Amino acid sequence: MQSEIIAQTIVTPHLATAASMLICVAQPSNASLHRALVKAEQRLMTLPWRVDAGVLHIASQSQPGEVHLTDGEDCSCPTTRGVCFHRAAWLILSTLAAGGCSPVANLPLPSILDDDELDPDSFLDGDFSGFSDYELTAPETDFIEVDFMPMLVKRGRKVAA
Repeated sequence: MQSEIIAQTIVTPHLATAASMLICVAQPSNASLHRALVKAEQRLMTLPWRVDAGVLHIASQSQPGEVHLTDGEDCSCPTTRGVCFHRAAWLILSTLAAGGCSPVANLPLPSILDDDELDPDSFLDGDFSGFSDYELTAPETDFIEVDFMPMLVKRGRKVAA
């Protein structure tokens, strides 16, 4: 097995629609989810968002400056009925991730870290000379760790991949 680099892919309308269609096929009778997926497809293209440790941070459509968080099960938005578009967007992104791509936003949400909190000598600001070759490219026998865990969705429940 050779080392692989996971390419980041900007989420396009075509990718969002394809993932949304797969979710609809998997859950054909959930009309609330279908409506939320239609909103999520469009809003993933027009609203800033990012994924940190499996949690989607997405800007609010109705409240400027507010960001909602969802892990696909729970959401910080005040929606009381049906599925919110935030959770539907998370399902679209997790479906793309399960398909082998690392989704990236058209409009990335700014980092929650202030510049003052970063060490000036951190790897974010400097070169990679501080890392050994082993840390950058693992031997063939080692596993490569990824930041997300792909999930398969079946009848509204998560199934470990």
